[in-house]
Amino acid sequence: MANAPTVGIFLPGGSLNTFNSSAASGQVDAYGLTYPTASTRGKMIELGANEAANLTAPNTTYPMLDGAYQIVQLDSGANATYATQGLAAYIKLDSGATAGALPETDFVVPIVTDYTHKDNAGLCAGVFLNQATLNGQSNAPTPGNYTLIWVGAGRCYVNYDSTFANNSPALGDLINAGGSNGTFTDSSASAYGPNTVGKAVTTPAVSTTGVIYASDIFYRLVP
Repeated sequence: MANAPTVGIFLPGGSLNTFNSSAASGQVDAYGLTYPTASTRGKMIELGANEAANLTAPNTTYPMLDGAYQIVQLDSGANATYATQGLAAYIKLDSGATAGALPETDFVVPIVTDYTHKDNAGLCAGVFLNQATLNGQSNAPTPGNYTLIWVGAGRCYVNYDSTFANNSPALGDLINAGGSNGTFTDSSASAYGPNTVGKAVTTPAVSTTGVIYASDIFYRLVP
């Protein structure tokens, strides 16, 4: 498989949550020349809790946790405000009026987008990682650039919506994408639905940040 979890990738800046490069390799010079590294579009790594913590940028509010991480391209038309840590990344199928019809070339890249530009709330691709501001500087991924997202097989911090369908949130509740501006919601359902991304492993509360767990990887293979 072209993007099966691998031993490692090149991380510009040395952190999972500062990846923001005009090249999937993370190595590009001032003249726009790209240099090969172990990082390629769609490449995925799986990390344990200690590994992810060690690859979290200093002064990050919420550390990276165990799980799978994948290099994706952020849609050039995305709103970077909603492509930051704890918010849902959505699969971009195709550009313009062809969305929803093959060949869905944006899916193949793979391209993700923010909540306001999603094709459907059920097409969650994972969770954005870059904190909006870090050490006094903007750290949001640039639309059109490559970045990393969390894609399951472990735990991740997510931002919760201001309202829940479930009036009594608890550990183990199903957590859905589709909240306002890319936030997540606590579902009142007992069975997985089209928007479900995982289960709560810290007690969910509205307008806060909590941790979810997803047992599976949200696989997307690239050529």
